[in-house]
Amino acid sequence: MYRLKRMISLITLCVVILSFFGTVSHAEEIELTAKAAILVEMETGQVLYEKEADMQWAPASTTKIMTALVALENADLDTKMKASANAVNSIPWDYGIAGIKVGEELTLNDLLHFVLIISANEAANVIAENVSPSGRIEDFIELMNKEAERLGLKNTHFTNSYGLDEDTHYSTARDLSIMAREAMKYPVFREIVAKKEVPLPDTNLRTSNQWEKWHIESTNKLLNSTSEYYDHVTGIKTGYTGKAGRCLVFSAINSEGLELVGVILGTENYDTLFRESQELLEYGYKNYRVQTLVSSGEYYGRYEVIDSVDNIPVDLQIVGEVSHLLPTSPEKLQESISVTETLDTPFVAPIEKGQVLGSKTWYYNGEEIGTVQLVAMNDIEKTMAAKIRDKTMELINDKKVRLIAISVVIIIFAFIILRLILKSISRRRNYNRRYRY
Repeated sequence: MYRLKRMISLITLCVVILSFFGTVSHAEEIELTAKAAILVEMETGQVLYEKEADMQWAPASTTKIMTALVALENADLDTKMKASANAVNSIPWDYGIAGIKVGEELTLNDLLHFVLIISANEAANVIAENVSPSGRIEDFIELMNKEAERLGLKNTHFTNSYGLDEDTHYSTARDLSIMAREAMKYPVFREIVAKKEVPLPDTNLRTSNQWEKWHIESTNKLLNSTSEYYDHVTGIKTGYTGKAGRCLVFSAINSEGLELVGVILGTENYDTLFRESQELLEYGYKNYRVQTLVSSGEYYGRYEVIDSVDNIPVDLQIVGEVSHLLPTSPEKLQESISVTETLDTPFVAPIEKGQVLGSKTWYYNGEEIGTVQLVAMNDIEKTMAAKIRDKTMELINDKKVRLIAISVVIIIFAFIILRLILKSISRRRNYNRRYRY
């Protein structure tokens, strides 16, 4: 009889882990001067690196990610929006502007280009006034805070549309990464933040060639970066104030389609900001990649089956796949991966090919990342003796059968008692007759 080789699951895991030796022997560490930072995977939000990610910080113009997100959720791109005196003139003199004139009409699409590419502050105010249900910027800010609450941003609060330093205007690296991932779901947002310069529009007050062209290039110089570890930068937004320092929310994608989102807050200068942003991206791409831990169709093992004809065992195979973004370092991979197995043992015949007999679940740092089914590869028939035994036990355990059996026993017992009573009466009669005469 074949015995279960339970070590096969451990061997499989070891093979997966050992297959990465020679690629990266030790995980590379990274040291950033930024006050706070985070790096996550775009689709899932899986954290690859963090530093003071939940520390509240002045977000500066990265605020405009939320401004754009709320606008996209509440207005059409071709909506005409008129610039009021309040929207244009309330911007501090040392904050960047596009030069929009009072009374000028632009589409939301035009304004988003100004806001996201050159960080035009008055454009953010124009959006806020026109998207606001009441026409008041304050009510647009309320929409921003409601959206922050919907996204689960626990350490974010807005008091303006463009990033002015105020005590109650703050966010965190983690919250900004969530905000950015949500905004990047909009194709138009993704398209705009990847542009290196703003297209100048025609308006009711001027043609496109009448704009002052001193500031049309993107403030995100990381868009011009090159690296052997990623194909190109896909966004997103810079920020700077005296309180916030230099800040950047950024994203990039590699040849395998893996897109990462990073946030750097509070560097001293732009050179440091863009250098550390690139270093953080390269850290992510060098130290993590999507790895397949198990594939559908893989042989799992052979197990004995009770009551099997000719003691034939059942072979199990895996149905399903577990792939996840994991460390390339074998040491870190081994430390972070754990596996649990559930089998419906002991296996008892009959078993049908394709029948699910168990499952196996993988965990990364305690979080479940995938489960596969363990299914039979062959049919197993039950022996005739086992069938007879089971049928007998089935009859014995059947309530109706038991009731009938008990009734029969009672009837038989009653019949016997009655016979005994009748015999006793008969003997007495015979006795009395004998001695009467």
